[in-house]
Amino acid sequence: MLYPPFNYHYQYHILLKAARLKHVQNEPLLTSPSTPGPLNLHNKIFAMDNTDVDNVKPTEECHEVHNVDESDRLVGQLFCSRDQAWYFYKGFAREHGFSARKGTTRLDVEGNVKTQEFCCSKEGFRVSKVNTVDRQRAHTPVTRTGCKARVVVTATNTNNQWVISKSDQKHNHALCTPAMTPFMRSNRAVSKADIDEVTTLKEVGVGTSQVMNYLTQQAGGYHNVGFTHKDLYNALQRGKAKEIVDGDVNALIAYFDYKKHDDPEFFMTYSVDESGALYNLIWSDSTSRSDYTCFGDVITFDTTYKDNLYGRPIMPIVGVNHHHNTIVFATAIIADETSQSFEWVLQNFLEAMMNKSPISVVTDGDRAMQRAIKSVIPYAKHILCSWHLSRNAQANIGDPKFTAAFSKCMASWWTTKEFDIQWRSVVSEFNVQKHPWVIEKGNTRHLWAQAYLTGHFFANIRSTQRCESMNASLAIALKQKKTYLDVVRAIEDGISRMRMNELKADYLSSHTKPFQITKLVDLESHM
Repeated sequence: MLYPPFNYHYQYHILLKAARLKHVQNEPLLTSPSTPGPLNLHNKIFAMDNTDVDNVKPTEECHEVHNVDESDRLVGQLFCSRDQAWYFYKGFAREHGFSARKGTTRLDVEGNVKTQEFCCSKEGFRVSKVNTVDRQRAHTPVTRTGCKARVVVTATNTNNQWVISKSDQKHNHALCTPAMTPFMRSNRAVSKADIDEVTTLKEVGVGTSQVMNYLTQQAGGYHNVGFTHKDLYNALQRGKAKEIVDGDVNALIAYFDYKKHDDPEFFMTYSVDESGALYNLIWSDSTSRSDYTCFGDVITFDTTYKDNLYGRPIMPIVGVNHHHNTIVFATAIIADETSQSFEWVLQNFLEAMMNKSPISVVTDGDRAMQRAIKSVIPYAKHILCSWHLSRNAQANIGDPKFTAAFSKCMASWWTTKEFDIQWRSVVSEFNVQKHPWVIEKGNTRHLWAQAYLTGHFFANIRSTQRCESMNASLAIALKQKKTYLDVVRAIEDGISRMRMNELKADYLSSHTKPFQITKLVDLESHM
């Protein structure tokens, strides 16, 4: 009698218990595949679909554990493939409280598999080859007991079927209770769907432990997840190793080649050191290059954030768009913060941007950056970041009142003559005439004082804090050590969010109007 597909799991338990109670001989013990196919009970053939048997989660809840010899009832069972026979025995092992593994495989004269052994995971004994004297790592627990429980499946000459030709189900160890079955190795598998879901969560900064807690709640309990925290971690590491099988840098270059295929205007170039290792890298997609054409008059960059696997500085080159939102023109990963590296970045940045030089550049005052700017884009007006200046004033002088007075000198729209008078007054008031930092800032006031910057265009950018939105995204995404490919993808995610904000601002400016607060309607509507 065949049961409806929706009642397949119930059918499994009914037949299994009936077989035990009535001692029915030569009846198949049905397992519970996640996607069962047609079942022919009369011919004792399991015809399931092409489910990946090594990645199927056990779905049956065990209610009884028996240690009885059911060898006679297993012999003679037919299967459509060796994988289906393996899946059957895994389900049988779960039902009876032990873990199964694949054993010896024998080939025929033509090299085809003739017999396959599926055995209890406790079969055999551990061969000890470890150093027990000065070993650093703890020894793993011994699991082998020399158990002889097993089945042997043999290929038949009929329609490539497989039959259980031998069976011994007598164990020499205690069997697991139903509560322990989720920890048995053959019952644990991380499916591709699980990996995809976990990868998505980790890309937005969720840690592996938090992901495991989420999956546990989603499954209704730890016993329903189908794998342990360690299984999940190992699966993620295997995926990572496969992704960068030819090396981290090669994987990154291959990824950029793929981007170039989809985006013909994608720009990427890199340099290597004497040993052939990656040294400097810069890239920019077609949207960023187009944005620079429209909004590239003012750029700012810093190297505050470093990737935490190789310690390489990450250098986003950013600006603002017509909504005064931050946009990224290009991103570089450099070997060090020397003037040579900065010059390399700026030279290749100009190449990517069709040699259009920016009008103004905002940096944090790094000397190497200043030399690179003077060398590569000498006609660009260079100013120092106001945020870094205020912080340095507090760090060097240590007086909040001086910091406030310095900030006022920096931002006030005075004439140069008025500034000089005010600056001398502040320096004298706080008695810092001989302080090296104050002397140096007085000599470079043309790089930071608004009085000396009047007439130059900066798009209202006075700080490298525009780069901080990108740095914040990286800090969240790269909590743990990450590869170059991870860094690039995290940067792309940050850029995608910025572009979504720009699209939202475009929508609001096109379909809404600002509330007018004066009677000068015509004038205010154009502001």
